[in-house]
Amino acid sequence: MDGAYRPPAIRRLALGAVGSTNSIAMEAARSGDPGPLWVTAERQTEGRGRRGRAWVSESGNLYASLILIDPAPLEAIGQLPLVIAVGLRRALASLPGLDPNLVQIKWPNDILIDGAKCVGILIESERLPTQRQAVVVGMGINVATAPGDAPYGVATLEGAGMRLPLDAVFDAVAASIDRTLRQWDGGAGFAFIRQAWLDACVGLGRPIRVNLPDRSIEGVFDSLDAQGHLILRHPSGKLEQISSGDVFLIGDDSAGAICDKAH
Repeated sequence: MDGAYRPPAIRRLALGAVGSTNSIAMEAARSGDPGPLWVTAERQTEGRGRRGRAWVSESGNLYASLILIDPAPLEAIGQLPLVIAVGLRRALASLPGLDPNLVQIKWPNDILIDGAKCVGILIESERLPTQRQAVVVGMGINVATAPGDAPYGVATLEGAGMRLPLDAVFDAVAASIDRTLRQWDGGAGFAFIRQAWLDACVGLGRPIRVNLPDRSIEGVFDSLDAQGHLILRHPSGKLEQISSGDVFLIGDDSAGAICDKAH
């Protein structure tokens, strides 16, 4: 597949200032857009992250949402955060001026540059009246600016040495995500995605803390299972499957919480 791959024609709706690209994309899906369609904006006034957290969305960065309709069977939809993370990591690592070895993934889909967060991802899904499943993949990429009051380390592409116009960054991201979605093949190729994720991740084999709604647990990040769940190894040796939660590297919280998995 790699040798035969050619970047697809990208459908894109480019806007100025909007409330949220995710909201506009979901409205387009409800109105019958067949996807894939990218919705991008120069800035957002109502950007949001997981669990309603605010996302700073000033001009100079890339704010984009991708509409996917029925991208996979329902049992495989939970793999999408890892798929998108792999596609984004590949895109950023390919940009001129960036050291690809410094571009890594933190479970399940934070993209770090030299240990600092550069990308936020929010995946939302909805069953349409047609009974088809609409999935909107939203992302904010710190290209030129980063929030100054973040409680964790943040990075920008330009600060890391990248010197490309915003549209060139978008083109690289869109093509890489398309290629990675094709490799995933609705879940059939997840083994390849899982390995690519493991090859680029931080924290594997290290102590972590997982904050769940009702408790906090600590252990070692042992692996990912065949569906992409985090496997936590307790001090007793017992293994526990984690499908969602806020995760921190113990002793190194500079990149902040790992946002929980979107379903």
